[in-house]
Amino acid sequence: MLDIFKKKDKKKDDGVIVLRKTEPGMCGGTDATQDTRAPKTVESKDIKLFEVSTRLNGYSRQREGEKETLGFISAFASPAGDGTFLYLAKQEGLRRGTAVSSWALIKENVLPALADLVAECDLAKNNGFHSTTHGLPENFGGSVNIEYGSGEKISFSNNQSVMVPYEAGKKIAAFFEAAMKKEKVKLPDIDDLTVIRFEENRENGGYTRAELTFCEDGTAVNRKESRYDGPAVYESEKPVDAETVGQIKKNVTENGVFAWEKLPCSKYKYGSDKKMTFVFRGGEEIAVSGGKQVPYELRDGFFNVELEMTTKH
Repeated sequence: MLDIFKKKDKKKDDGVIVLRKTEPGMCGGTDATQDTRAPKTVESKDIKLFEVSTRLNGYSRQREGEKETLGFISAFASPAGDGTFLYLAKQEGLRRGTAVSSWALIKENVLPALADLVAECDLAKNNGFHSTTHGLPENFGGSVNIEYGSGEKISFSNNQSVMVPYEAGKKIAAFFEAAMKKEKVKLPDIDDLTVIRFEENRENGGYTRAELTFCEDGTAVNRKESRYDGPAVYESEKPVDAETVGQIKKNVTENGVFAWEKLPCSKYKYGSDKKMTFVFRGGEEIAVSGGKQVPYELRDGFFNVELEMTTKH
């Protein structure tokens, strides 16, 4: 009996307090928790992942005559070798609209400076608070997730109310815009791409291998080999039209896939091991593994090419 109670006490002692909980079967309602162990200050400057996606409440600024009022930002930063991978999307004005986005792989490590900005904006103030209101048609708030090499973390979210101050959002956007103008890592030209190789090794011993070879006339040939649960191996060779080739190249370019090579892998593991290798005219190769730590908005960059090579052709 005593051992059982000790285990229960240990489980409860995780520091997480349930503030609100939706009743079973209830339509709508809010679930909210607070991690009382989440630090309110972080000393480390070793950022390993920076993700801030939030609406901004700039109504007072608009009333004061501010012309470029920000309504939304989504910012992502991650170490990439000795440099930094950056992504920023922002929407001007307070009405929901299309956010303008861009990414950059720069040579400089700007993450220590970004850590200083996190401290300056006091983003850890709301650390550990998470609230989800069910049934909302869209996210009226946002989320913050910042991870450090020390193991410290800043994490909070609210899909009903804005939790990132307007001034902090403006400073984050300005920081990213300035950083993305710094010297960039030179990446291969998409027009020099000659071959894409895809490989997936599944846990049951099955695999899929595909090779997309680009032709001088703008078309391509896709060769595929697969094995599933049994010993049978299936092979195919199909032509790929110029329009599809153009879409594949556009997808790779817009999502910055060539810049993913030195990004860390996500901590979330999937049921198979995937890799895509890009081969260029001069013999250079870039290998990108599946599950890279990339912004949510860019994650289809890998999947869309995989889909074309393994399912559609």
